[in-house]
Amino acid sequence: MADNKKYYYLKLKEDFFDSDELKILESMQDGYLYSNILLKLYLKSLGSSGRLMYRNVIPYTPEILATLTGHQVGTVEKALDIFKKLELIEILDNGAIYMMDIQNFIGKSSSEADRQREYQNRLKAEKEVLSISKKEETPKKDVVVKVVGCIEQDRYSKTFEEWWNIYPRKVGKGEAYKKYNTRLKDGWSPNELLEAAKNYRNEVQRTHTEQCYIKHPKTFLSDTLPFTDFIKRADKESAVDTAESNENPYAAWEG
Repeated sequence: MADNKKYYYLKLKEDFFDSDELKILESMQDGYLYSNILLKLYLKSLGSSGRLMYRNVIPYTPEILATLTGHQVGTVEKALDIFKKLELIEILDNGAIYMMDIQNFIGKSSSEADRQREYQNRLKAEKEVLSISKKEETPKKDVVVKVVGCIEQDRYSKTFEEWWNIYPRKVGKGEAYKKYNTRLKDGWSPNELLEAAKNYRNEVQRTHTEQCYIKHPKTFLSDTLPFTDFIKRADKESAVDTAESNENPYAAWEG
């Protein structure tokens, strides 16, 4: 005949409060509150044979238990911590709370030995399921990380990655990449931008510039072209020399 759980009751022996666990519990400050919470959890778990999980899927949080037991959230949190240390409860990774001695207190027609065996098997089975789920989840996380890493690498060109590895400050990579491409469209070559980054890095190292004073990559490549200060402008210098050589050498004598 199937069990009718509506008629379960809590069966306590007269020495219930004489156990080591209950004596330790009640000797604490607010111990009488903790024992009250414990009894209410026992009663609450009767309908599910000692397992506390709302509708078998939603864990009972300290906030929910505080509402159900009529105690402060902080008191419930302390109580749960103490219950775990005294091995009065066990909380699984999925949030399920098992009342460890409940089978000794359930009033019911079947034998206590059968109930104990069934309860321990149920607890063991749920632990095994959770353990298997954890092992299966780990590779999935690795795959996600690898995929994200590939996407991240594909976002940037090889020449930019080379520039980025050289540049002395690593912030705002996405914004720097936009500026990098803009400068390429303006006619600057990857080699020129790389040269500027190398020379700026050497300058930073030579002067021991603090990290906070090193230009952000996007600033270095901004529309005002500060990076040009770190490019050897041989063409520009020769152009200036040529212009100077074309000047009238006797202009100063003409009056």
